[in-house]
This record gives sequence, structure tokens and C-alpha cells, in this order.
Amino acid sequence: MSDFERDFSSNAAHLFHGIVDQNAAGIYLAQGGVLRYVNRQFARFFGTTPERLEGRSVADVAPPKQRARLVAHYENRIEGAPLPHFLIQAEIRDQGLRQIELHGNRVVYRGEPAVVGIALDVTEREDSHAELVESRSQLRALMSRLENAQDAERTQIALELHDNLGGLLTALKFDTARMRRRLERLRSDPVTPAAIDELLQLNSDITGTAQESIAAVRRLSEQLRPSSLAELGFYGALRDYAAKFETRYGIAVSIAFPHDASCAAPAAELDAFRMLQEGLTNVARHAEATQVTVVLSREKDALVFSIADNGRGYPPENHRRSGLGLVGVRERARRLGGRVDFGNGPAGGARIVVHLPWQFST
Repeated sequence: MSDFERDFSSNAAHLFHGIVDQNAAGIYLAQGGVLRYVNRQFARFFGTTPERLEGRSVADVAPPKQRARLVAHYENRIEGAPLPHFLIQAEIRDQGLRQIELHGNRVVYRGEPAVVGIALDVTEREDSHAELVESRSQLRALMSRLENAQDAERTQIALELHDNLGGLLTALKFDTARMRRRLERLRSDPVTPAAIDELLQLNSDITGTAQESIAAVRRLSEQLRPSSLAELGFYGALRDYAAKFETRYGIAVSIAFPHDASCAAPAAELDAFRMLQEGLTNVARHAEATQVTVVLSREKDALVFSIADNGRGYPPENHRRSGLGLVGVRERARRLGGRVDFGNGPAGGARIVVHLPWQFST
């Protein structure tokens, strides 16, 4: 035996442990249904030490509801069956819910079948996947809701056009026809004060009908795009809506704006306006609040606005699983390249914070 071989033999165990214990993956060897070897990372995944795991049953690393399936999975591995990985979902002390993925292959160790493999902490990956699935589900629900809302809006506009505006235009047509007949009669009949009064009344009726038609058109236009954005500007439209909200729901609203004027595109301002609408509507529907504070501020080239109420707040498990209205807020923010954070404020009420890329006057 060479000097190298003798040196390698005497230091092989140290070399093995040095390499394996620095591995980011958990490594294990199971034989006879027992964990014969685990490295430090494997033990760390389960909130313990190698000394406490080695010699224990394979089933002990899984929660009670998964143990029978893990043992069956291990036995099938020992038989050489081709199997996918096994996902353990366990509450680990000081770590919370963790998801550990076990991979393994059948080997022969000291003349007996065994399973050697690795463990990976895939909690973040699985959480991201769950969030993605949930997000897609919410988006499908949102799209369905939007389609239903659009259909309802189209129906409402069609009825408004047919029943209201159509009726007003029909009345206008008949009133102008009546005036024409009266004017034609004046060609042959003498002009009397009564005839003039009749024409003046017709003119008044036509003017009133025209005013109602204009009001109907304005109502339709307001449904499609708030006129206050064009008339009052972005900040003014938000202030006007907040005042109307306060009057309608009896919830006190305070609102503050940055010093720099908004120069964002009209589409961006409309999206931000709708986000404020959805946020305040959510307060009115669910918060049981008496006061809401809206603060808009500038952070470099971003508009940040928060909506905080003094109501009951979100349940801890629902910070992410918000209603469809707030899914709409998130989707509008994503469309503008921003983000939304949902949570509870220091006083316990719900709080929404929206960050949006924005253009300001300076």
C-alpha cells in the first residue's frame, strides 16, 4: 500500500464528513426502516441534530398523517420500484410549516438493500407555486366578474339609451313637429297673444327635454370615464370622490397629496382613480370603520398612496386572499408596473399601500 493510500484510508472518514456536512442538500441513508446516517443539513431541515435522528424510524421525520405513506414509499424504494419524490409537509419548531422533498435510490450497503438520497427544502418553491395557482384562480374569477360587470354595464347603457335618452329624443321630435304645425298655422291665422304664449310654452318644453337629454348623456359619460378627472385634475378628482364617499357612507375621510403636480398619462390616472374607488368601497363594505385616511406621497419617480381605516382589519390568514375588488386593485397596479401590499396598520385596521411608477411636474 502506498503512502497516499495509507494516508487516504486514515483520513477518508474525515474527508467524507467534511464534504457531506457542507452540502446544501440534506443527505441520508436508510436501511431496515431506520435512518442509519444523516448529515447536518438533513437534520437541520427537521429542526434537530444528526445524533437525535440517526437510529430512528424513517417514519419519524414525517407528521402523523403522512407516516404510513412515507413508510410505504420507502418499502417500494427498497423493492426497486421507480418512484417520484416524496413531499413531507411538517410544522418544524421555530421554522413554521416547511415542505421537504425526499429523493432516493436503492443501493446495497453492507450486503443489505438500503435507500440513499437527498432532501431539499422546497418551501419557497411550493409557496410560489401555490401563490401562482391562487393568483391564476383569482384572475379567472376577476375576468369572469369583469365580463359580468361589462355585460351588466352594457345592458344598463342600452336601457338608458333606449328607455331614457330614446324617450327624450322621441319627445323632442314630437315637440318640434308640434311647433312646426303651429308656425305653419300662423301663415294664415292672425298672430294673437295666445298663439305666442303657446309657442313659448312649446319652446320651454323643447328646452327642458334637451336639458334632460344632455343630463342623460352626461350620466352615460360619467359611467365610462369620470368627468371630474378632466374638470378637476387628478388630485381634485380624488378629493371630490372622497367627499362624496364621506357623504354617502358617513365614514370620515382625510386625504393628503404631494406638493408635485401629477403629469401622468390619462390612462394611468384613471387606473389610480379606480384603485382608490375599489379601496374605499372595500372599506365601506367590510371594514366596519368610522374613519379612513388616504395619503398620497412621492418617492422619487413613484407615487405611493395608502388607504388605512380604523375598522376590524384583515384576519391574519387573509392578507393575501383578498376579495375580487382588491384583486382588481392588484391587477391595475401590475398593469402600471407597480405593486400593492395588503396588511393591518399599527392600530389594527386594514391598510392598503400602492406603489406606482409616476410622472410628476418636476
